[in-house]
Amino acid sequence: MKTTTTLPLYLTATATSLFGNSAISIVLPWLVLERTGDPAMAGTVAAASALPGAIAAFAGGHLIDKIGRRRMSVLSDIGSALAVAALAVVDATLGLDVTWFIVLGVLGALFDVPGMTARETLLANVSQTSGVALDKVASLRGMLFGLSFLAGPALAGWLLALLPAITVVWLTAACSALAALAIAVMPLLPSDAAPGEDNSPLAGFTHIRRSPPLLIMLVVSLGSMVLVAPLLSVVLPAHFVALAAPGLLGLTLSAYAVGTMAGSGIYGWAFAGRRWAAWVAANLLYVVSAVLIATLDGFWLIAAGMVAAGLGSGLLQPISTVVLTEHVPDALRGRVFGAYSALAMVASPLGLGLMAMVLAGADLRFGAWMLAAGWVAVGVYALVVPGLRGYIQPRQEDAHADHRPAG
Repeated sequence: MKTTTTLPLYLTATATSLFGNSAISIVLPWLVLERTGDPAMAGTVAAASALPGAIAAFAGGHLIDKIGRRRMSVLSDIGSALAVAALAVVDATLGLDVTWFIVLGVLGALFDVPGMTARETLLANVSQTSGVALDKVASLRGMLFGLSFLAGPALAGWLLALLPAITVVWLTAACSALAALAIAVMPLLPSDAAPGEDNSPLAGFTHIRRSPPLLIMLVVSLGSMVLVAPLLSVVLPAHFVALAAPGLLGLTLSAYAVGTMAGSGIYGWAFAGRRWAAWVAANLLYVVSAVLIATLDGFWLIAAGMVAAGLGSGLLQPISTVVLTEHVPDALRGRVFGAYSALAMVASPLGLGLMAMVLAGADLRFGAWMLAAGWVAVGVYALVVPGLRGYIQPRQEDAHADHRPAG
């Protein structure tokens, strides 16, 4: 039986959780600076909070398959809410110091990643219960990711300008609690999949290794992450620092977020049943964006490149999520998604390290063109590697289902 409340509740949970994560990334360093006055310490807390992400993604994937994706989503958001609220409680009772900041920051990070993975694995259940095509659910989710990237930090900064930091901490905790409540009450048809026989935490990696198309998509995903991290964290900031125009850096990142929202919306509206066409368009957009950005020419060419990159990201995110959801066995879905997330978190520091090595012996422009060459290599590989097109393109009956009205 189809329901009309499942999808709105799922999107509410996704939006509030994403906003909570975006907000705490701004609020926590702000609070550290308020209490310690040490900018280096703010960086230390941020780094320490990021370290457990890969471990949490791997372990969380196993727990999703073991205890259930809805239960894991709810427990993760409750844990995240408690970890954030503990900042306010400790501040009012014992007083926050460096140790508390690190402990609670790490604790929050341990809950955030499994919660995000659990909501991702719920897509098929949400589509089945709501009667909305899987591609469209993934498209709406992708638009929320772009919106959170665009508006989340800005809204958090605005709240910090109006309210005490601890008040904003409580609001951030409330976002995670609301996400937990929305998933807990969301009508959901039970899965009809048989329990998996392999209970090993490594089953996700094993399944990826034995599936050539999944392995190819993983290579493309990791290649993208290796290139994105130094672009956002090194090349663009260094370029706009050289121009003495930090405000333009914010505008280029906003251009990327707007492109992501638009790309996800276009995927749901214009590419129903044509995933391979969307895959081709996305990878071509990435190549175009890399060349535009590599020119390091002022603002407008780079902003155009970031819009193109956002459009490509907005197209690729729902494709990857939908393809994995359709092809990975239900009983292994948490571990496969968790494996993808864990490896992606390792790829970003790897990209930053490689860029540091390049810039140790060359200038920024050379580094930017190295990134462009990497994007061309990843794009060509994604389009010409054998065996991927038939895996990405939906079956004929699925393509027709995308055009049926939601029940």
